Amino acid sequence: MMLSQAVELGRLVADGLLRLLYPPVCQVCGERLDEGLKIGLCPACWRLVVLIKHPWCAACGKPLLKKEIVDPRGENLCLDCRVLGGLSPVTLRGTALYREPLVQLIKEFKYRFWPTLAEQLSGLFAERADALFGAWRPVIIIPVPLHSKRLRWRGFNQSRLLAQRLAAHWGVPLGEPLVRVRNTVPQVKLPDEARLTNLAGAFAVGDPRAVDGRRVLLVDDVSTTGSTLLECARELYKAGATEVRAYVLARP
Repeated sequence: MMLSQAVELGRLVADGLLRLLYPPVCQVCGERLDEGLKIGLCPACWRLVVLIKHPWCAACGKPLLKKEIVDPRGENLCLDCRVLGGLSPVTLRGTALYREPLVQLIKEFKYRFWPTLAEQLSGLFAERADALFGAWRPVIIIPVPLHSKRLRWRGFNQSRLLAQRLAAHWGVPLGEPLVRVRNTVPQVKLPDEARLTNLAGAFAVGDPRAVDGRRVLLVDDVSTTGSTLLECARELYKAGATEVRAYVLARP
C-alpha cells in the first residue's frame, strides 16, 4: 500500500470513529442528523432557510413583491431601486435571505470555522450561482479582502473560501488584486449612515492589470447596506474593470 493510500485510509477511519462517537447534529436545534443533509440542518430547520429564487430585482437581487413585477417576461426593479433609477455601480445577487437559522450558521462559519460547515455553505453558494447568474460569467472572481491584522487574528478569510469554491465550480480564475489598506471598525458595529464613511479609502487595487478591461465578480459572505461592495466596486472601476457584479451568501 502506498503512503498516500495509507494516509487516506487513516483519515477515513478517523472520520468514521468521530462520527460514531459524536454523531452529526443539527447546528441550530441539536436534532441528530442523517447523512447527506444540507448545511448541517435537520429538515425542519432547513425549511426555514429562504433561498432567493426568481423573480428578483435586476439591480439589488432582492426577491420581488407581486406589485413590483411590471414585465412578467423581462427584468424588473424593486421599488427602492426604481426610485434610484436602477443606477447602481454593482449588480448584486444573494444565495439566501439573511434570516435565522442562516444568520447563526454564518456566525459559526466566520468566527468558529467548522470545516464541515464551511464546505457545506460554500457548496450551496456555488450550486445556487448557476440559477442566479444564468449564462453570465466573469473573467475573474475576487473575494472582499480582510485587513492583514484581522486575517492573522481569524486565520482565514471566509469570503475567499466562498470565492474559491465558486471559481472551481465555474472554472474561472480566482484573483486577489484587491487589498484592504486600512483596518476599519467592523461594519456590524456601526449604524447604517456611518458605514460608507467608515470604509472610505479602506480598499485599493494592488495590481490594476488583473482587472483592467475585465468583467469582475466580487464575493462576500453578507451584504446588509451594500457599503462594502460599493467601496470595493469603486476601486475596481478606477483600476479599469468594465463591469462589476457581486455575489453574497446572504442579504436582507
